[in-house]
Amino acid sequence: MSNRFCKLWGAMLMCFLASVAAAEDWLYTVKPGDTVWDISHKILKDWRYWDDILRHNNISNAATIQPGAKISIPLYIVREELSHVRVESVYGKAEVVFGNDGRKLLLKPGMSLTAGDQVITGENSTVLFSLEDKSSVLLQEQSELEFTRLTALGAKSQKSMDAKLKIRRGRMKMHANPLQVPDSRFEIHTISANSAVRGTNFRIGIEKESSRTEVLDGLVSVGNAYGNVDVPGNFGTVVQKNSPPLQPVKLLPPPDLEGFPALIRYLPAVVPLNSLEQAQSYRVQVAQDQDFQKIKLDRVVKGRLMLDHHLKDGAYFVRVRGVDGNGLEGNNASKAFRIEARPEAPMVRGPLPDKVLHVGSVGFSWAEVKDVKTYLFELAHDAGFTEMLEQSSLSGTDATIEFGDAGEYFYRLSSVTAEGRKGPPGKAIKIRVLPVPAAPQARPPAVEGDHLRLAWQEVDGVARYNLQLASDADFQDLIVDEQTADPWVQVPRPPSGYYYFRVQSIDAEGYVGSFSTPQRFEVEPASYLPLVLFVIGSVLLLL
Repeated sequence: MSNRFCKLWGAMLMCFLASVAAAEDWLYTVKPGDTVWDISHKILKDWRYWDDILRHNNISNAATIQPGAKISIPLYIVREELSHVRVESVYGKAEVVFGNDGRKLLLKPGMSLTAGDQVITGENSTVLFSLEDKSSVLLQEQSELEFTRLTALGAKSQKSMDAKLKIRRGRMKMHANPLQVPDSRFEIHTISANSAVRGTNFRIGIEKESSRTEVLDGLVSVGNAYGNVDVPGNFGTVVQKNSPPLQPVKLLPPPDLEGFPALIRYLPAVVPLNSLEQAQSYRVQVAQDQDFQKIKLDRVVKGRLMLDHHLKDGAYFVRVRGVDGNGLEGNNASKAFRIEARPEAPMVRGPLPDKVLHVGSVGFSWAEVKDVKTYLFELAHDAGFTEMLEQSSLSGTDATIEFGDAGEYFYRLSSVTAEGRKGPPGKAIKIRVLPVPAAPQARPPAVEGDHLRLAWQEVDGVARYNLQLASDADFQDLIVDEQTADPWVQVPRPPSGYYYFRVQSIDAEGYVGSFSTPQRFEVEPASYLPLVLFVIGSVLLLL
């Protein structure tokens, strides 16, 4: 190790030890009427330490101490009392490990914690603590926090708080010294830096071997052996392990939540979040309360938030803040909203979207939904269901509707509970109802030499025709049964006799219409000479 490096490391170590030593002093603000002797009697363990105060602050004349002046008093001579932390609320699951005996218990509201106790929160869990001076700490999910020092300093009439907290992982939000009690101090220790706080509102988060501090108002001093920065309100800093703190960076403004829906009726729902140009991502929290102590969802998303079925119906609050390139989370924007997505609409079995149907009876069916008593079936001419044609409450999972006219129609279904609570309607499904293909009008059959020509009147909108020729009226003895796109067909001339002919239309969707009325016709013999000769021969035989 070079001599130069040793000197540099020694200088850094001396600076760090000096800051630690300073931290072991308590800064007391002199009040009007205070004298060294008054201060000694009020806040020291023994009033005879008054001379130590003068020496420690290089004060040669006790009468020169002025109101408002800060004097440094070693902690070992200050009167102090052990303080405690009260657990105000627990949402989700959290555990406490007691520092005195190592016991681990589930954390519950009303518990009192002391120095050395450690709290661990689970997924989607938060804990709210209050200190003796009304300071509050909100510990977020999957976090680990230890209260390393909890004492009240000074006079009994107005105690100042002296607290040290160590956050090993996760995130916390603290509102320190809300009553502005003079000379209170708070220290937050992380893996990469320590923060000194006297009265402010801030957030601290741990990411692997770095920590970030976001000051909402007030001032926080953040430092380590490599440097120190004072972070004012609306600024933040990031500290990597074994590195100096980043110079304070202004926090991003609140995002615009104008486009966030006040009512969500369908889950999953995707909500865009892209109102901040400098945001790399967004921290989104959904809670059941306006103070965000009962957080149901807490995640970082790029530009879209998906709300899924884990959120039950009810009232919620959403809080969103942008995250910049340093990982610092900006100012909050919040909004109230409701989820009313149950009971969910049933899954449609048929007819499916764009299904082509025909005038007449049409069957509808859908799946059964648990805890649903009835289903509301709605049929309309338009997707907005302003031109309603049918609205029926049905207890089963099928229905038959008679369509008298062709056209486009829309239908949808809603679920209704036994209490009468109607869920959101399902997606509107468009169906097309076509007219039934008309039966062609048959033309008289024509014998043309060795062929028989069968023809009929052409029908508009018909793709092809199905022709049947039979020797019996019941069309059991079929001679011809074929399809053609033309309104005529030519078949070999059958033997003379009586025949029956019918035809039916088939549209482009493959729907087969009804047969035309059967036509009876006669195919005469091609020549009567064989018949005449047969008659003459028969007569001669009889003579």
